[in-house]
Amino acid sequence: MRPLALLAALVLTWSVHGYASGRAACRVVYGPPLWAVCYAEAVVWAQGPLEVALGVEGRTWPEAQVAPYTLIGLYLEGWWATLEVARPLLGASPWRWAIGAGVRW
Repeated sequence: MRPLALLAALVLTWSVHGYASGRAACRVVYGPPLWAVCYAEAVVWAQGPLEVALGVEGRTWPEAQVAPYTLIGLYLEGWWATLEVARPLLGASPWRWAIGAGVRW
């Protein structure tokens, strides 16, 4: 299943839609083990610093999975914060959510 999840994410990352109306990226992480995450997302609504995006993420660890997700992001001048809710299509994982934050410099 890992190669299938990674292949699906790479196809989405390299798609025209991912570049035309949103963001797309891949990263390889050495933990160990060595694993990969790729995503493609499109912004569907934006008002000032607040935006909502829909996307698809593929990962190879801790289990291979492809997951459509919704992301709500607040992007301010010096910092950003996001809330992501996803439901994996492959693998046995239930709904998942993640909170992200960072500082811009």
